[in-house]
Amino acid sequence: MIRRGITTVLVALATLAVACIDLSAPKGAASISILQLPSPFVVRGDVMRDSSGAPAKLGVLAYDGNGNLIPDVAADFFITDSGPAAHLSPDGVLLGDRLGTVHVIGQIGNLQTPSTLIPVTVAPTTIARGPGTDTIRAPLGKDSSSSVGSTTISLVARGAGDTTVQGVVVQLKLIRTLESSSSKQPAVYIGDALGKPASSDTTDAAGAANHKKVFVLSRNLADQLLQSGQKIDSVIVEASAIYKGAPLAGSPVRLVIPVRVVPSF
Repeated sequence: MIRRGITTVLVALATLAVACIDLSAPKGAASISILQLPSPFVVRGDVMRDSSGAPAKLGVLAYDGNGNLIPDVAADFFITDSGPAAHLSPDGVLLGDRLGTVHVIGQIGNLQTPSTLIPVTVAPTTIARGPGTDTIRAPLGKDSSSSVGSTTISLVARGAGDTTVQGVVVQLKLIRTLESSSSKQPAVYIGDALGKPASSDTTDAAGAANHKKVFVLSRNLADQLLQSGQKIDSVIVEASAIYKGAPLAGSPVRLVIPVRVVPSF
């Protein structure tokens, strides 16, 4: 009876151990990223390429229940358009067929990414200054919030037949700035419409990269003559863009932007 009881207990413990293993966290992805694009666009008659110019596949990142990246998880990709402007190769490379747009989703297991709109364009060949980059007239108010001036960085990408090109990534860099009196904050920086620092822009459906600005914080200017409005200075922004690993004609574009402080009190 004792031996039979011991056997019953061991079987119960073994069953419990198996149950603990079965009840552990499920294997596979608990969440996934949005669609990962090697480029924001694909050229008609070509494959999608990365910044070096090499053909590159679409991707999706997978994460476990703790938010840790799971390496080497295969994803599937689907085009949701009827009569799409592009198609996918079996290994997930997007190929442009005609000018237009295409909607793509990625999937791992039962998880899907949101649909991503990808333009199919002509090959970009040139980058040039666009309209609208003017003198920065920075007010000098009683506090920092009333002492900020800005101007839009305006650029246009074009391709064959002077066609504007959507999706071109333009890298932006200040190559001449103004000295700041603050060790914690610059006097000049490039940012988005909300004032958040940025270093690149992407051309829109009109081929324009005009979504970033140069900001001047007049309270931080070290040059007292400039800050008081007694002189004018300038900053220089350099904008560059590439396709197939080579710079577009006109790249880098140098934008010399005058800066004038206008005391407002």
